[in-house]
Amino acid sequence: MAVPMHLRADRNIMKRQKQEIAHEQMLGQHMDQFKVEQKGLWENRMIGVIRNNRVKSKAAAIEANHKASLQQRRKKLAEKLAAEQQAYEKEMVDREETPQQRMDKMAVRAYELKKRREDERKSIVQEKLYQQWRAGIDDLRSMDSKIVELKTIADRDYQLDEKSAMKAEERAHDEFYDRLWHEGYLAKIEREEREKELKRERNEQQKRTLGVQQQMKEAKFQEEKDQEAAEVLEMKKLWHAQSEEEKEAAIRERIMAKEERKKADEYMQIQQDQKAESEMMEKEFDKRFINSVLDRERKLGEQEEAERQKAKKKAIEFTEALKIEMARKAESEEHLIKLQHEESERQWAKRYEQWEKEELARRALMEEVYGDRAEQVRLKQEMRDQLKDDMDREKFMAEKEVQRLEAIEKERVEGEALVQKRHQEELFRQMDFHQVQRHRQLQQHAIEQRQAAIAEEKIRRAVAGEKQKSHAIMHEVMDRRSAKNAASRSTVAPWDK
Repeated sequence: MAVPMHLRADRNIMKRQKQEIAHEQMLGQHMDQFKVEQKGLWENRMIGVIRNNRVKSKAAAIEANHKASLQQRRKKLAEKLAAEQQAYEKEMVDREETPQQRMDKMAVRAYELKKRREDERKSIVQEKLYQQWRAGIDDLRSMDSKIVELKTIADRDYQLDEKSAMKAEERAHDEFYDRLWHEGYLAKIEREEREKELKRERNEQQKRTLGVQQQMKEAKFQEEKDQEAAEVLEMKKLWHAQSEEEKEAAIRERIMAKEERKKADEYMQIQQDQKAESEMMEKEFDKRFINSVLDRERKLGEQEEAERQKAKKKAIEFTEALKIEMARKAESEEHLIKLQHEESERQWAKRYEQWEKEELARRALMEEVYGDRAEQVRLKQEMRDQLKDDMDREKFMAEKEVQRLEAIEKERVEGEALVQKRHQEELFRQMDFHQVQRHRQLQQHAIEQRQAAIAEEKIRRAVAGEKQKSHAIMHEVMDRRSAKNAASRSTVAPWDK
């Protein structure tokens, strides 16, 4: 009995170990699944991070290439602008006038201005002399006033003619629109009469149509009434024939029902006999089946009772053996608990080791992520520093260009001041010739007086021509007025009627 009890205790330990192994395997599977999921999630996230980093690196490379090309273009543009500025400065130096050239040009300009001023003065003198001459002749003044009077009369006649023409045009328009209105009124009256005639014809036609429809309706109603009466007679005949046929059919049905009842009774008797016979056979079969089932159940019950007694006996024996084994193995129970604790410690040590590995992996991942982030920050700072340097370089170049332009502007102002000073000195040198110029002005004044006397003589000789011209203008105005009066005799003003 000792050997089976020992095997029984080992079986419990083995079962417990198997359960723990299964539990550990399940935990390991869950842990592996968790690791795989976390690794997949990490890989998916890292794929996105790597893709973003690659995109950013490519964008940074493209931006760097663009900046390099931009710097090259700026350098070329600066070189081109410098070359153009040098060419422009050279051209300005080449085109810069010498003091002698400026003096010659100013002398020519002064002579032209003086000549133009003298010409204008001469033209003004001639005009004023002519006006003075016109104002000093009474005949010309009276002729001018007469011409103005005749022109005023001619303008008034033209206005009267224009006014009469406008009134005649308005009158013609009024007559035209009055005629149109009268024609429209007559057409409206004619249209109304035509509409009345059409309405009267439509009414007559509707009356005739309604009369024909009334006659057709009455004829149709009479025809329907006659047809209904004929149908009533026909229905009465059919109803009488149908009632006779129904009576004969009822008699035939009674006879046929009696014959069918006899046949049904015979068939029912045959079915009842067959049913009784089948019920008797079924009862016999059920009796035999129930007896066989009862015998089999009785045998199974006896067998189960024997097995139950046997199992009860085995349970009692197992309990006794377990008590003896437990009493014998009381000391080994403490050893079993100790082994269980040691096994548990080993399992926890494995778990701690696994957790340590996972923690190290997470720390390595975080270090890598922080390293990449630090690299990104460094690259971004370098980019900002580069942009700041570029801005400082552009600012320095702009300030240098502004200083260069200010120096050029200062040189230009100094050159203009020098030229103005030389011009002033030249004018001071010319003031010594003032007396010569005064003598020349006196000579010129004497020449102008002589020319004025000659011109006055010419004007006196032209008085006769002016008078003839004035008389010709007066005759022309009078002729035009007489022609207008002759043309307007057909129309009489309202106040002349």
